[in-house]
Amino acid sequence: MRDPAQELRAARSLRRWLRRAALTAIPIAGLAGCGSDSCGPDFDQSYSVDGDVHWAIGSEHSPSDCAPYCGTGIHDVCYEVVVTGCTVASASTVACHNSPTYCAPRPCGRLPPGLLGSAGAGQPSLVAAELAAAARLEGAAVFAFRTVERELIAHGAPASLIARARSAQRDETRHHAAMSGLAARFGAHLSPIEVEDAGVRPLVEVALENAVEGCVCETWGAAVAVFQGECAEDRAVRRAMRSIAIDEVEHASLGWAIDAWAMPLLQPGERERVAAARQHALDRLFAQAREPVAPELSTTLGLPAASASARLLTALAPLWSPRLPA
Repeated sequence: MRDPAQELRAARSLRRWLRRAALTAIPIAGLAGCGSDSCGPDFDQSYSVDGDVHWAIGSEHSPSDCAPYCGTGIHDVCYEVVVTGCTVASASTVACHNSPTYCAPRPCGRLPPGLLGSAGAGQPSLVAAELAAAARLEGAAVFAFRTVERELIAHGAPASLIARARSAQRDETRHHAAMSGLAARFGAHLSPIEVEDAGVRPLVEVALENAVEGCVCETWGAAVAVFQGECAEDRAVRRAMRSIAIDEVEHASLGWAIDAWAMPLLQPGERERVAAARQHALDRLFAQAREPVAPELSTTLGLPAASASARLLTALAPLWSPRLPA
């Protein structure tokens, strides 16, 4: 069990580590390269449609020529599917080619149990949608740390951990106000945050959630916040993220401190469940980090593109080792 002095040293060490990892992920070319490879196509795919065409079999055609048979694509807040052309497969069949791109990755951070789904109102842009999601996440985190505080008290955790959970609630309240202001500036529609009250759970359930939300999601979210504080082209976003990143690193450190306190108190089988949950969360994170990011999100907001995310994960790898995915 760590004493408060050990917790403080660990928090300082993690802060230095996450900042170094974030800066390492920025291309040598400088900040202009922060989002240079973002939102490339996820993959190319084809599908066949019936069409009475007069083109030669095997001939390839432009997106505009193919539009009467294939359409032009679709766009929503998460996916953009663009028709890139078509090929005549037979006298009555056209093979349509398109390129779907995932453009709105889920923000990372601590989510509370009992969080109800949002209304899902449409947003005027991807930037507005991302900021609205971030504001919702920060507001939900207030409830999450309220639950953490209550459950730490119930399970007899050290007073230092309880105090840090209480302080995190104040931090997240500030973050919610800051992100809500940025979202409103970009015309986002914000929905109320609703959380169903949950009772105190067994310690193993607390540890399971903390392994996912604290040791994986919050740790990654803190590193991304540091990265955004360096890379966001929008000055207000950059300034806000630099301030938020300081607190988020502390919250990630709290997650690891809770893990260090709780794990020795669990039975061997329970510890295996926690390790498996953390591994599953890491697998999801590594898969998500490979997804392209829309150019406006990586430039305006400074979100790391796929290549930058890979560098960031590499820099963070020792923190999660030996629980890394293959």
